[in-house]
Amino acid sequence: MSRTTETHSPFAGPFVCVHCGRVVPPAESGTEHRNHCPACLWSLHVDLRPGDRRAGCRGDMEPIGIWIKGDGEWAVIHRCTRCGFLRANRIAGDDNELALFSMAARPLTDMPFPSRNVFDRIAKGS
Repeated sequence: MSRTTETHSPFAGPFVCVHCGRVVPPAESGTEHRNHCPACLWSLHVDLRPGDRRAGCRGDMEPIGIWIKGDGEWAVIHRCTRCGFLRANRIAGDDNELALFSMAARPLTDMPFPSRNVFDRIAKGS
């Protein structure tokens, strides 16, 4: 699938998501620069600063977490699968709510230790 990073901008019209193939319309609300697919939340490593399209990497940016900022605004944390660069991107009004919720719940559902240990300690009061 061809990468359409040149049109990955709110001013250039829709683009095709390189991860899921969805045609993504320009941003309507919640963000100044459309920087990820609202269906699968994946992005491309195209910016050095938001909207500049100057990054040379052009790697796929995997959504790996949610950051809830101090003012309560949610942002998706993306990690470049090519170079490891991390970036926070504001969620948009049309982002997939189930995908956002699933990512936010992942730390509680995919713990690196048995959750039973935690609940046993709580029950024992320690």
